[in-house]
Amino acid sequence: MKLFFFLFGLLAAVEQEKAWREDNRVPVEQIMNDHSSAKFKYEYVSVCVNGTDETLLDIVHGKECKDAKSRVALGKYSNQVNTTGWGILEIETFASHSYDVQAYAAGVAEGELTRLQIYYHYRNTIETMCNNHTLFCKRLYIYLQENLDWMRSQVMSNPPTDPFWRQVNLTFAQLTGVYDAYSKRNLTPEIGFDLHPIYMMQLAGDMFDLNKFLNKTPDPMEYPEGGRCSGFIKLAPGNKVSFSWITEISKLFQDLFMAHVSMSSLSWMQRILKIYKFGYDVNEVPGHIVTFSGYPAALISSDDYTITSAGLTSIETTIAIFNTTLYTDKYMSSKGQVHCWVRSMVSNLLSRTGKEWVDTFGRYNSGTYNNQWTVLDWKHFTPGQPIPDKNVVWISEQTPGYYESRDMTWYLKKYTYFSSYNIPFLPKVSEISGFDTKAKQFSWFEWGGSPRARIFDRDHNKVTDIDSLTKLMRYNDFTHEEFARCKCTPLPYTGEGGISARGDLNTPGGTYEVESMGFRDHAGLDFKGTNYEMFKKMRFRAWGGPPYDPLPVFDWNHTNITNVRHFGQPDVWNFTYVDLEWELAAKVQLTPYPTN
Repeated sequence: MKLFFFLFGLLAAVEQEKAWREDNRVPVEQIMNDHSSAKFKYEYVSVCVNGTDETLLDIVHGKECKDAKSRVALGKYSNQVNTTGWGILEIETFASHSYDVQAYAAGVAEGELTRLQIYYHYRNTIETMCNNHTLFCKRLYIYLQENLDWMRSQVMSNPPTDPFWRQVNLTFAQLTGVYDAYSKRNLTPEIGFDLHPIYMMQLAGDMFDLNKFLNKTPDPMEYPEGGRCSGFIKLAPGNKVSFSWITEISKLFQDLFMAHVSMSSLSWMQRILKIYKFGYDVNEVPGHIVTFSGYPAALISSDDYTITSAGLTSIETTIAIFNTTLYTDKYMSSKGQVHCWVRSMVSNLLSRTGKEWVDTFGRYNSGTYNNQWTVLDWKHFTPGQPIPDKNVVWISEQTPGYYESRDMTWYLKKYTYFSSYNIPFLPKVSEISGFDTKAKQFSWFEWGGSPRARIFDRDHNKVTDIDSLTKLMRYNDFTHEEFARCKCTPLPYTGEGGISARGDLNTPGGTYEVESMGFRDHAGLDFKGTNYEMFKKMRFRAWGGPPYDPLPVFDWNHTNITNVRHFGQPDVWNFTYVDLEWELAAKVQLTPYPTN
């Protein structure tokens, strides 16, 4: 397996690497002016049928194929990693071709356009994963291959009209296309359920729990609870809403906001903002258009922050499993279960409502990437009118062996906000996961009592427009924040006590009352947020990199974090935000679907 990963890296290494500027600081005049993504130039590729049938595809660098009817997919990419912290990718497929070929061609376009960033991301996150973990990787290889074989058997045994398994098949068709194009293989539209590094990139979140299930020895700087995120929904009556891409236009009306911050290892800052627009029948696949923040080669957000053409937005924050008895064959298996990344993609594509989303996602619970998911159905929101009593916000929570969902519209109506911060809301999930026991020991693990919970509760009413939303979600002033104080030495506070973390600024060798409060390779990687007007065009605001102001800008040349891979990353992360404006037309469902 290690040899396989090495060969993959060797294959990628032959690609000519682009020179990165030593000083990537964004000029002040640029920060103060246009934040729209529309100013960036794209590179285009078309994926075309070679000949008269769909058994072989070609890549054409341009917008058109020789024969217009032969174009299966069009990809557009702008690598702005060094100016904004993000690449921007748009993929469209065309309805005149079969679903399988569309999905494969979408992957081909992505693999071709983002090859450089895939290579860097592979080197930062996958290449060394088996170093000093040989026995673990053998166990992992066996488990993953068995799971892939089982999923393939289900695709073959279920009728092709089965919506769930059809989308699983299309997901792996797209994944195969990414791998084939990246590896410069012959582009024959096939569907492989194969174990390779591109597949491993999909498993980023699932690995949090697979590491424990398969008894991996933790790395010294690894975050002990797997990962953290902050999620937020805000219903804001009578607020001023301004749009940076429209000059001096503002209105007074009721608005709705949804935002998310991803927190993880700083090695994960190779990022891409994506839109997929599949030429599928909208009646079969209501979420045939998805926009999301993501990573090179990853078909799903993994953050997660996804807007779908069915009028939904889904986010998640991870739930740590302190009850280690759940990591057994009784609850987790290579057969009969589908990993989180696949289930989230299928849910985004097939679901018309929040209830459908959580029900679809709950099938084949793998006990991996255990999250609190929050799904907002924008179709039930009309500016200036009250929201209905149900079906606006649904959550689901998962542990190995258990899954539960609940309509949380009542909470949004009562408190005008809902926040998510890696602590389960549902009592049974809290009990099963071990959070209830931890909460009795430290308020850090208490729903409603943790630092981020208290900051959200104190400051949610400050959100009146997209700018104040951005400010709240990137907030971290831990040396002055009362809720970030702790029984810690030598300093009585923690950089993990903000809405967006800066664990890298904690004291190396310091003493912290909870392990996850301490110094480590862990920080907020981004901000993503949208309001109703932006949502209607499937747009959102994105800000790459750890929070700064009043904190220092993260700089790889001036950090206590060492031995963390960051190939292809800018050194200095003093970027500002980007307001996305897709070139692709993105039509979203704005009214509830008719009930049967």
